[in-house]
Amino acid sequence: MARKRTSTPTADTDRELGDHIHSLGLGTVEEYREWCARNGFSRKLNKHWKRRCRERFHHRQRDALDRLDQRKREQRNLIDVIRGICEGQIEEHDVTQQHLKRLCAVLKPGRGPQLERQVNRPALLRIVSHLNSCRAKVFHGSPVIAELGEHPGNTFIEALALAAAHSAAWQRPVEDWKPRSHNPHRQFHSLLRHLFVCYDDMPLFFDSVWFMGRTREAAERRGWYRHVGRGQNIRNCKLPLAYTKKMAHHFLRAPSDVTMDQALRWGQVHGLGGDDRLARAIFGTRLADNFEHDAFWTSVMRWFAAHPLLDRAHIGPMIDYIHNQRFVAEQVYVGPGRREVSPPPQPNFTMKGRTPAGLLRKVNHWHRRLATDNTHQLRQWQPSGIDAFEYLEGSIQNRSLKCWTIRELLSSKALVAEGRQLKHCVATYASSCAQGHCSIWTMEIESSDGRKKLITVEVQNRGRMISQARGKLNRLAHEKERSVLRRWAIAQGLKLSKYV
Repeated sequence: MARKRTSTPTADTDRELGDHIHSLGLGTVEEYREWCARNGFSRKLNKHWKRRCRERFHHRQRDALDRLDQRKREQRNLIDVIRGICEGQIEEHDVTQQHLKRLCAVLKPGRGPQLERQVNRPALLRIVSHLNSCRAKVFHGSPVIAELGEHPGNTFIEALALAAAHSAAWQRPVEDWKPRSHNPHRQFHSLLRHLFVCYDDMPLFFDSVWFMGRTREAAERRGWYRHVGRGQNIRNCKLPLAYTKKMAHHFLRAPSDVTMDQALRWGQVHGLGGDDRLARAIFGTRLADNFEHDAFWTSVMRWFAAHPLLDRAHIGPMIDYIHNQRFVAEQVYVGPGRREVSPPPQPNFTMKGRTPAGLLRKVNHWHRRLATDNTHQLRQWQPSGIDAFEYLEGSIQNRSLKCWTIRELLSSKALVAEGRQLKHCVATYASSCAQGHCSIWTMEIESSDGRKKLITVEVQNRGRMISQARGKLNRLAHEKERSVLRRWAIAQGLKLSKYV
């Protein structure tokens, strides 16, 4: 009788078995044999690859069902889960919902900027217990500020944890607070004023600082909240720009739909004699949250305020032109692989003696020169790490199929071509893109009529903020284009400025 052949194990088969065991979340061969017996698989080690595929599929399916059951248990017993997190009994790997994972991370020692204390767990437990007894609706994981999306810190429970970190600054016990509304936003506004505000005159836009996460800038602005809440003047804070009494007066009267940085600009513009339209036009530019070279830009905004009949649609292109002339160094290519860096075109640029008509002619001439300039076409840079986007609507049967795409532009040559087609100054962003400060994207639509460019989009990489979107001749984005931008922002976790 012929002897049955047996395969001799090799280093490759041992490695494959180890990888397979690791993919099942197991550590040893004995654990693997026990797992196979529990789940109805053979205890043999030498198996066909198809059997191993079935085992991995069974493991993923079982793991998905377990996570689904766990999520349902979390939703049924949400308050108990939050209490367990506050007491340190539940860790990040024990929960499935993202806002609960982020809450666990916030409570870990050593997390957060030095400007902010660690979260006071007993104080957070007091807040959670009292709000639960009042049936407050602030424990869900939905984003509070829609424009920020799934940004870390953008839920009520994470903001409550930050409020507990500042429990030493509470003006009143949390147990004395009673809800006066069924709206969760109003409930949270009321709670903040109960805890931190002495005279109940805190503007609503100030509340956004509690949803900005645990960055250094956000912690600094929460310090401003406590300072103003005690009745102190915002001018006594370490602001990124010079502020007058008049500016501070208008700052506190900024509308509720602006961010903290935009409120600073709002107060500055109104203090310089500008109006609401000028302030909102500046919100759509690089000055919305950038306070560098404040003395110079103050003179520019004073000039804008002195010319109220200037069409506000020209504000963005003018600011781009002024920034380029005064601050952007020119890179001139003098040969293959060789370039020379020269100073900005007008490093001493001022607004003195300029008229709106004269400045507008300069801006238009600059745009025309960019469309024909070939000295900036050889620069390339790495992708930002944000994924491109594609969205289909309509149907082939109705001959209404449309494909919307958003893709990143990765060379100065692509920026120049984009600017030539849409007749704007996006080519000047090559240096900022190469340094990683921002990324430029193009939105296009393809249909039975062919492919068409629609708008150019700027994303601030550090804050993952869609800050500008301009079409041909610097027109603003249409509502349908903003709708596609919102879909992309949700898919990639980007923030979308209100003024895009």
